[in-house]
Amino acid sequence: MSNTMRWDLESIFSNIDEAQKEKTEIEELLNELKELKEDKENNLVQILLKYRDISRKAEKLGAYSHMKKDEDSNVTKYQKLDSEVMNLYTDINSEFAFLTPLILSLSDEKIEELKSNEELKDFDIYLDRILRYKDHTLSDKEEFIISSLSSTTRTASNIYYYLTNTDIKFPYLDKHETEITNVNFTKLQTNENRELRKDVFDAFYNKYNELGNTIAQSYYSHIDGLSKVAKLRGYNSIREMYLYRDDVSTDVYDALIDSVHQNLKHIHKYYEIKKRALKLDEQHMYDVYMPITSNFDKTYTFEEAKELVIESVKPLGEEYVENYKKAFEERWIDVEPREGKRGGAYSSGSYDTKPFILLNFDGTLNNVFTLAHEMGHSLHSFYDRSSNEYMHSGYTIFVAEVASTFNEALLLKLLMDRAESEEELMYLTDFYINNYKSTVFRQTMFAEFERTVHELIESGQVLTKEDFSKIYYELNEKYFGDAMVSDKEIAYEWMRIPHFYTNFYVYKYATGFSASSILAKRVLEGKEGAVENYIKFLKDGDKHFPIEQLKIAGVDMSKPETVNESLSIFAELVEKLDKMVK
Repeated sequence: MSNTMRWDLESIFSNIDEAQKEKTEIEELLNELKELKEDKENNLVQILLKYRDISRKAEKLGAYSHMKKDEDSNVTKYQKLDSEVMNLYTDINSEFAFLTPLILSLSDEKIEELKSNEELKDFDIYLDRILRYKDHTLSDKEEFIISSLSSTTRTASNIYYYLTNTDIKFPYLDKHETEITNVNFTKLQTNENRELRKDVFDAFYNKYNELGNTIAQSYYSHIDGLSKVAKLRGYNSIREMYLYRDDVSTDVYDALIDSVHQNLKHIHKYYEIKKRALKLDEQHMYDVYMPITSNFDKTYTFEEAKELVIESVKPLGEEYVENYKKAFEERWIDVEPREGKRGGAYSSGSYDTKPFILLNFDGTLNNVFTLAHEMGHSLHSFYDRSSNEYMHSGYTIFVAEVASTFNEALLLKLLMDRAESEEELMYLTDFYINNYKSTVFRQTMFAEFERTVHELIESGQVLTKEDFSKIYYELNEKYFGDAMVSDKEIAYEWMRIPHFYTNFYVYKYATGFSASSILAKRVLEGKEGAVENYIKFLKDGDKHFPIEQLKIAGVDMSKPETVNESLSIFAELVEKLDKMVK
């Protein structure tokens, strides 16, 4: 395999001995910290500087250890190193556990003194983010009670994890000689044998239903425990507590759902078109994953994929393209699958490393889009780190998906412009529609389910398996429309969504995709300031909260019309597809 197809992890540490040396240095810094902690208040400036230095070194070491482990899991010395680094992270968190409570206990005068200290000039945002929680932080005794409640919510989440990942056993379908797992379910739902799809669908969800009472009790306990925590901390709801982290109001969340409701007619029309294209008398939930064009099959070499993604970002200007090319020239990417290499794809690294990318490139169009997606993340990291001090760097999940899906939209436009046949154009149009479907409509349906069940439980109601399933089934009918038969088994789909235990997280996918689709369209149309504003957004790091960052880019996610603007793009795609499907 060519060296250019492997990432350059040696640029972090030339060998494992260097990494071990870094680990030893971090441990020595932790020992120095222990001495400083003997007089915490008087040594606070030095403690904060230690926090910065230790965090920065640990992130670099952690990036190296997990990527070395991922490139070949058969090399035990890197597995061992990564385990040691994970233990080191635990030690670091434990040693600094006192810091946030200490800062929150300080007087306003002491805080101002810290902020005016020249050595701490890059700690302003860090301190402000902690101090936001002053009104939601309680006495030591109350914090101890909350800590006990937190273990209850973790237990519920752990029960769900082991139940749905370890204990659940799906039936073997003798008639089709098919084994069902959580991993292969979606792939089986794209099988051309419709009878197999139905049998898999029924068996899969009926198995979840068998465990439904336990899953429902687990989820109810999870929400009930969080409800008590939210009240104790002075929040009006669990949702407010989780949205507060990103400084997002519940109005933004509600506006997303309202806007999607106003545009459901477009997704309903898509299912009517799909029913026509697949020549179905009745369209069922086990037909959802079937592509409209079944015969389109095009493969790409990595060199071809590279040329496509570079060409696709040219609307962002020469500087962005030159920085983009560094990924290929400086070996950011580990390209091909190998025995022992982790599957999937990701963008990773730390402030002091290249923004590396793990791929398992197999030549499919999906993998070309994966390359574009991960490059979006890595260029975001590149601009973030090169434009900000360490303590001002980093970005939230809320905006992370904007940069990645933005680049996907640019690639899609290029491929659609170059489509060599009606079938290819239809495939690409359907591909983008499905991105909207899975990222905006589906995630918003999940977000609405979360909002509904949380509000009911927080108002004092006890929800059972039947209650959760009824709410989910009715939402499914609303979102899929009359062109789709909502089979009774789909009522149990909520049981297989682990994100519900992450609490008010999925809406970020929908808002991020909505923002990126608008921003990409403006750049492609050559709107004045569109490129400059987008680059400013990439460079903002952690200086602003997500809604403000997206305003810098040029979209205001606090306004319902923003999501409507994005969904007007979706509506245009549906109309185009309608004309193509005979």
